[in-house]
Amino acid sequence: MSTQTLAPGELLAAMAGGDQRALDALYRGWSRKVRVFAHATLLHCGLDAAAIADEVVVDVFHDLWQDPLRYDGRVAFATWLLTLTRNKTVDQIRRHGKRQALEEPYDEDAERALDTDARTDTAPDPQTLREQAQRRAAVLRCLQRLRNPFQRESLTLWALEELSVLDIARIQDVPEGTVKTRLFHGRLNLRQCIERWFVQEGSGHG
Repeated sequence: MSTQTLAPGELLAAMAGGDQRALDALYRGWSRKVRVFAHATLLHCGLDAAAIADEVVVDVFHDLWQDPLRYDGRVAFATWLLTLTRNKTVDQIRRHGKRQALEEPYDEDAERALDTDARTDTAPDPQTLREQAQRRAAVLRCLQRLRNPFQRESLTLWALEELSVLDIARIQDVPEGTVKTRLFHGRLNLRQCIERWFVQEGSGHG
């Protein structure tokens, strides 16, 4: 059977038997997610984010090759793999003596206001679709500019990897409420950055 059709758990089992092709298939399928997440965590911490992210990828897949059966299937593979990635990345940050940013308290009223805005969005027309394309570009740019590493990491997992709050909490080893706080403030900071971006670009926004 082709390794391309195997699930991660099956690839890991094949790797335990010394199958290099299984490692190659797992790398092709997951290395980009590992690199994107590590890079997002490393931004603004004073390190070379791109170079260190590449090292994290090597470390993660080296660990998988050395001990492929460490994944026991109790959580989704993506959650488990990104937890491993986060641990490797945080180790790099700590090794270089970098400190994480302080977090802000959760503002329940403001969160409800954001949710109300989301529910009252109108159906897209051509102009709106054009603005949405611009907004996507702004989101990616502003996500990279977020200086709070906890917010940036949470938003990367939530928006780009489409993980649930529970999965993010497992990866970050914090309560779900903490993740909600990080997502709230991250979204708020993203919105402010996006609004500034649209003003600078001379474009309207909703």
